[in-house]
Amino acid sequence: ARTGKTRRSRMATRPHVARVLRGAEASASTAALSLTRSTRAFRPHRVMTSTTGSSTRRRIATPVALLSKIAPAAKTKPPRAPPAGTDADAAAFKVAGAILAVPTLPTLIAPDAVEEAFNVTHSGGWADPSAFARISDVQHFSNVVGTDCFALIALCALYVLADAAENARLDSATYQRLALAVVLYGGSSTLGVALAVAAGVLDPSLSPSPSIAALVGTTLSFAPAMASSASAMNTYGGGIAGAKERAAADLSTVTNLGDTSEKGGYLEYYYKLSFWASMIVGGAFAFSPLSPLAIVNEFTPSGQIVQRAFGLGAVFMLAPAQFVLLDACRRGRLGGGTFKKLNLAVAAAIAGIDAMTVYTFGAAQALSPDATVLADASGGIYNYVGALAVSFSIFGVYLYQGIFARR
Repeated sequence: ARTGKTRRSRMATRPHVARVLRGAEASASTAALSLTRSTRAFRPHRVMTSTTGSSTRRRIATPVALLSKIAPAAKTKPPRAPPAGTDADAAAFKVAGAILAVPTLPTLIAPDAVEEAFNVTHSGGWADPSAFARISDVQHFSNVVGTDCFALIALCALYVLADAAENARLDSATYQRLALAVVLYGGSSTLGVALAVAAGVLDPSLSPSPSIAALVGTTLSFAPAMASSASAMNTYGGGIAGAKERAAADLSTVTNLGDTSEKGGYLEYYYKLSFWASMIVGGAFAFSPLSPLAIVNEFTPSGQIVQRAFGLGAVFMLAPAQFVLLDACRRGRLGGGTFKKLNLAVAAAIAGIDAMTVYTFGAAQALSPDATVLADASGGIYNYVGALAVSFSIFGVYLYQGIFARR
């Protein structure tokens, strides 16, 4: 004992040794305190609560729970957009196409039933051009068959719209443009027939006018196509507002004739010119009481609607289809299946119109009409030759693109 006291007293007399010992003791105390705190932090905390004189222990948190509260929450992904087309949409377009095909295809071969419903005189047909009894019958045959050719483009549009629905692509601007074209074509044709019927009802002296059967048949033929197309526009294309926005942008494109894309080149010029040719010529047929090319001009409701319907088809079905092809040309996409089908449909429509024009010209000549009969004719031989030249060129280009265009 005496020896221990002596050592401590010696250490106390050495100041530097005492400082070292005190520092070591302080470090040891700090480490012990830290170890105690960290150990407590990783033990469940307990809180004492008093209930009716007794104490109850409750676990309130664990380190894992605390860390999970501090960690940032995982980002939630936005909900996936619904598909732009369903099997129901595809089925609606297919049914609409089948219904429209019922009057369209037979009329191309034998338009007598349509001519009778519209109360215009008819005789002759494709089989025997000499069977036409009157020059007006030739004109009626020409108008009805020529108008019916535009329905071939509408049938193609419904077919590719059904395909787009099956592949969830109805939100594409291409298919929205085609849907709008079907609505405008069907709507304008139905409205034109309705106005002609109303004119005959309000003023019977304007006879002949289309029958109620003609109005009902036109409405039933176009209604499913218009309904399915309008539904696609409202569901996947932004409705009327979206259609207006696209139309404004498209108008800016087609009016700037000098603006061509690197991929479009001279072919894009051609599509723009053919678009405007359809709009101008079609507008002359649709919105003028005097046809730009007719053997006979008739001013009855029936005569006017079968004449103007040709123009309505050119403005509201042919021209929009041509713009869709123009847009594809700008993007280098004419080799796509949709655009090859549209090119072929336009070529088929133009071929039908050209065949009808040449055929009826020969049929009219076979009747040897005199000046009195041709007093109400319009257009003359120059318009006839010019129309055929433009049509043949359109047919050739569109047929070539429909067969040989590459992606």
